[in-house]
Amino acid sequence: MDPLSILREYTMRSDLESIKQVGDEFLFGDEYRFVCNMDTAYRSKQGSLYTLDSLVFFVKNTHTKHTDYMQQARALKLQTVTFIDRKALLDYLEGRVQNTDAIELLAPTAAVSGAPPPHLHHMDAPSEDDVEEYRPDDPSFAPSKRSRLDDAMVDVGASAAGMAEYEPVEMDASRMISFIKERERPIRDRNSILLCHNKDFQEILTMLTKRDEEKKKAEELKEAGDRQQSNDRYDEKRYWKDHDTEDPHSYKPKDMLAGKGKADVTRASHSHHSHRQSLSMVPAPRSGTSLLSAAGQKGAKVEGGPPIILVPSAAQTLLNMYNAKEFLEDGVYVAADAKNKKPEVVTFHRKMGRPKPVKYEVRDKPTALSPKDWERVIAVFVLGKEWQFKDWPFKDHVEIFSKIMGIYLRFEDDSVDSAKIVKQWNVKIISLSKHKRHQDRTAVLQFWDSLENFICARRVNIVF
Repeated sequence: MDPLSILREYTMRSDLESIKQVGDEFLFGDEYRFVCNMDTAYRSKQGSLYTLDSLVFFVKNTHTKHTDYMQQARALKLQTVTFIDRKALLDYLEGRVQNTDAIELLAPTAAVSGAPPPHLHHMDAPSEDDVEEYRPDDPSFAPSKRSRLDDAMVDVGASAAGMAEYEPVEMDASRMISFIKERERPIRDRNSILLCHNKDFQEILTMLTKRDEEKKKAEELKEAGDRQQSNDRYDEKRYWKDHDTEDPHSYKPKDMLAGKGKADVTRASHSHHSHRQSLSMVPAPRSGTSLLSAAGQKGAKVEGGPPIILVPSAAQTLLNMYNAKEFLEDGVYVAADAKNKKPEVVTFHRKMGRPKPVKYEVRDKPTALSPKDWERVIAVFVLGKEWQFKDWPFKDHVEIFSKIMGIYLRFEDDSVDSAKIVKQWNVKIISLSKHKRHQDRTAVLQFWDSLENFICARRVNIVF
């Protein structure tokens, strides 16, 4: 029998007085006898098994103050029950809990001292029903229901001499072990350990899938931009070759040199419109500007100055006066550093898709613009707030975004709720990665392509 179960049975029926120590053995009434210092099935949280004498002393002194109990146990050179094990052990022994993870079944070898019992010669092998009923992992299993099987296990492990003397016991033990092995079932395996119950990774899968799609779309857009840029260079070279020159900045239309009229120059400008990307302009003159000034020739002057791009004046926005130059000119996004003094005007040169750099201005004070300056405003980076357009010289959003291209710059991981108002406007939304700076150039190319299409559709007479 398991001494821990017997001790629990005696504790639950308040019969601890029947447990007496005789020599190096404990007598449990007239029923059971165990060696005092044998290990029980209860394992301490510190890792060691409690011995029977330590548990008997503990359960008989449960009403003693724990510090006094520790001193008395040490004086008797007994193993002490730790404070962290005290409550759980007492709950089990007194029957308040039926089972605990601290219990570990041990093979009861040498559990009972003395000679083999006289009925050993006539002991029958445990039946299959007995083996099925025996559940060692359930300490609450009644000892009376396990007596036949436990007695067989005790008798088998009594001593090597006993095993040699009683051969039928060895046979019964072998049959018993075979019965147990046949009914073994794995509780956990590799697959069950890897299962995560009540966990749903669909959100992570959706996020990763979305990132892959955006990455693929950005790569396709970049490839398309590279192809378009290559085609533009080819078309430009061929166009100027057809006009007997390889330098677009030294080109003068033959019609002008021949002294033909202004209407002919205008028709030449409209023909030139099909090559807008290679010429970096919209060639339909508005207010009598010649083809030379519209095409950005050497010595040509554009009345009013370079194109203007408006950015928000707030320092906490993604793009402002502090970082617009790096983003629009170099194609690299850097976080805005508001420690330095903010300039009134930032100038930069567009190099992407242009054989010759084109000058631009960046400003953030629309109220300081003159009517002539407003004619040069071609784009605005919006915040998605109504107050950004207060005191603008336009009737409403429809008029603003029909004359000026609106861009909403956001991080790709930002909530879509922040762009709800922007989606109601005629605004281009461009997404940036928070960490992948090599993708910034793709976003800038999107901006320039959209700006080019916007200006060409409105035939704005400005070098861009």
